[in-house]
Amino acid sequence: MTDRVTKAQLRGLVDRINAAFGMPLEAWERDGSGYRSIPGVFTLDIAYGGYRLCRITGEGGGETDITPRLPAGQAYVAMRAFLEGAYHMRDTDLSEASLMAEAV
Repeated sequence: MTDRVTKAQLRGLVDRINAAFGMPLEAWERDGSGYRSIPGVFTLDIAYGGYRLCRITGEGGGETDITPRLPAGQAYVAMRAFLEGAYHMRDTDLSEASLMAEAV
């Protein structure tokens, strides 16, 4: 029997992704005139029976999709791969200068 992936597990994974990128866990913060979104924060979009990883692009709440909308299990796998890639990028020098040097 396979275990089902829950919304709580997906939300926890999004928290780990935000932590890996040094981002806060909350996507919105209160300012003097109300609320504003925090650019760069990753969010979990849930709609139409599917899940996708998004990232906030502006203070008005605009988002860009990182993954397509997927069933929970597939979204978990895609987001785990994204997180592993983030860890790899952090531990590897992938600057443009180092990549150019490797190409020569």
